[in-house]
Formats: sequence, C-alpha cells, structure tokens
Amino acid sequence: MQKNYKVAVQYKDECGYVEYDQATKTIKVVFDNPATRQIIENYMAAEHAIRVPGEGLLDFKEAVIRPADSEDNMKTALSRIWEKTGVHVDWSRPVA
Repeated sequence: MQKNYKVAVQYKDECGYVEYDQATKTIKVVFDNPATRQIIENYMAAEHAIRVPGEGLLDFKEAVIRPADSEDNMKTALSRIWEKTGVHVDWSRPVA
C-alpha cells in the first residue's frame, strides 16, 4: 500500500497541508482558516495551462494540468500556486 503524498503550505502566518491520495485520485486540503482552505481547494480543482519542461534546457511546452489526475500533476500545479494565490509551498517541511 502506498502512502499518501503530503506537502506543507503556508498563507501569511497560517500553516496547513495538501494531501494527495493515489488510490482515489483526490486532493484534501487541511487548513484551519476556511477562507484560505477554499482558495487552495479552488486552485487545486481547476485546470491549469502550464509551461512544462521539454527535452532541452530552453525547451518548454504548454500542457493542461488537472492536479487530481496524478501526484506529478499535483506537484506541478503546486509549483505555480504562489503566483496565483500567494500560498507558499514548504516543500522541505515534513508533514506527519
């Protein structure tokens, strides 16, 4: 059985996390502030046109990302969440 992927997120002085369940392909946002949780949930529920790396260092292509489709898609969407919402992803902070 695979463990769910969790990553810490922060908005202003509040902390929470986003969890991806591979078995059900669902994303769960855990955040005490309901308004902030809604911002993150709305972002993660939407499709995003994101420029992703291609084969070379300067080769990028636009791809439509649906965060819940895979763990990789979720990670790619989270890598762009800051510029759209102001939510910071703490990639290196462990989530228990």
